[in-house]
Amino acid sequence: MPIPSSWHVAGNSLLRSHEDWDDIDDDPRGLLHVWEEPLPRARYMMGLDPTEGLTGWNRAMRLQGDEKIDNGVCEIFRIDALKLPVLKDGKPVIDPYTREPSFVWRDLQVAEFAAPIDAVEIARVANVLGRIYAGEDEDQCQLIYESWPGPGMLTTQELLRLGYANLWRWEYIDDRAAEQTQSIGWRSSNTTQRWLWTRSRRHLMERRAKIRSPWLLGEYRDAVKDPDKMRAKAAYGSHDDRLMAANLCFWGGHQWTYDVERTSELVTETAVVDWQQRAPVLGEEHMSYRDAWAAAVDGWD
Repeated sequence: MPIPSSWHVAGNSLLRSHEDWDDIDDDPRGLLHVWEEPLPRARYMMGLDPTEGLTGWNRAMRLQGDEKIDNGVCEIFRIDALKLPVLKDGKPVIDPYTREPSFVWRDLQVAEFAAPIDAVEIARVANVLGRIYAGEDEDQCQLIYESWPGPGMLTTQELLRLGYANLWRWEYIDDRAAEQTQSIGWRSSNTTQRWLWTRSRRHLMERRAKIRSPWLLGEYRDAVKDPDKMRAKAAYGSHDDRLMAANLCFWGGHQWTYDVERTSELVTETAVVDWQQRAPVLGEEHMSYRDAWAAAVDGWD
């Protein structure tokens, strides 16, 4: 696991931390950990999990037992940053239509901040980080966070006061369509939490994300199943704030509300494709539309 560079977030500036890695590894809170510097043409997504926290908390004034308090977290991923070849028995999988090697895109974790600060103060941290990791969005990368219920309303108020405009909007889903609303942020409920965890779990199991933070990996490793809400939650004495922020990154970065699941959507390099052969079929996979239709209607009265 590469050791990140670590920074203090001070107002609108970043100051490099000179603490020993052993001290940081033992307690990473209150520092921005950076695994990759911002790139000008990359697409970034920031996930934020606000908490009530401790107003005025900082790393220099830690208190005994404050590690039990929930963290406000910012996770930043570069979306579709890496190409991962699809292998079977150690050999590349060849797309049957394009005859080209298949691969999937992976999201790459580039930065993380976690501290037991309140919902207003984490908004100020997000304002700085989102402008640094603006990437192709030029001014601010898109930010998705839990805005309701809980302390997220305070985060929304502070972000608007700071002029942070690239905020993810809640998407309404019914049995006919999905559409974006004017409501800012993620709306948490038993149902949406179940959706979020189910899709994020599949995203991770399909190796579509590369996580660099040992503390985020630890939260995924230690999470337990909530049988009532059918999602992962923190085990007793642990946290799941980083986990929540990362899952929101995956959801916002891939527009899962609108897109069909990408499980079998292997990507190939540009090649000539016979689109007639890829038309929807009624029968055996890879049959032409005409042959599939003939097979389906054969014997109908």
